[in-house]
Amino acid sequence: MEWVPAVYVLVVLGYAALLDVRFREVTPRYWVLAGVPGALVSVPIYVLGYDFRVLAVYYLASIIVVAVVYVMYRFCMMGGADVLALALISVLAPIRPGSFMPFIYLAVLYSVIPGLAYQVYSGFKVCGSLDFKCAARLKYRVKAGRLLGDEGFKWWLVDVEGGCSIDEDLRSAVAKASKGDPEAYVVASPGHPYVAHLAIGYAIALVLGDLPIFWVLGFLKG
Repeated sequence: MEWVPAVYVLVVLGYAALLDVRFREVTPRYWVLAGVPGALVSVPIYVLGYDFRVLAVYYLASIIVVAVVYVMYRFCMMGGADVLALALISVLAPIRPGSFMPFIYLAVLYSVIPGLAYQVYSGFKVCGSLDFKCAARLKYRVKAGRLLGDEGFKWWLVDVEGGCSIDEDLRSAVAKASKGDPEAYVVASPGHPYVAHLAIGYAIALVLGDLPIFWVLGFLKG
């Protein structure tokens, strides 16, 4: 039974990832509709299966991650759906059976893999060549007309003075930053579908747990 919450969260994150990739938006209603019945099943399983003190430590450690990401959201560094996705993991699946690290830490750690892959892919798209130095940048100067004319840039974030680029519509953000000139260069960065990254990271964590981490630590120790 202890694997039921973990698998349930995987299904919820998997569908949310599809929404994030396609629409770059997952409404709060989705997380509520998925979270309430999930909590009714998962919380009793954890309460009955683990010592209260151990469970409290895992819940507290998980909530810390959610709190940090919420602060990042307030500073326009993360999206609201990202916070809710992490909150779902922290409540419904704080513990991965057989692992020492809290599930949310493993998911976030492994989500770096698809995140880096997407960042490099986006960099290659702008650079037009296999220039790793160029692809490793976090922000790029891109022509306004290219951002609006190429479907591959539709989720990119444009730096707008005095605004939150995450919540800004691309067309209006480009218009503000370029002052309506399609030949003007604006500063933009890839808009990461982090819920999708997190879903992949969670799936990896579900399969591998924290074993790769201990393998690496053991290798470094010699």
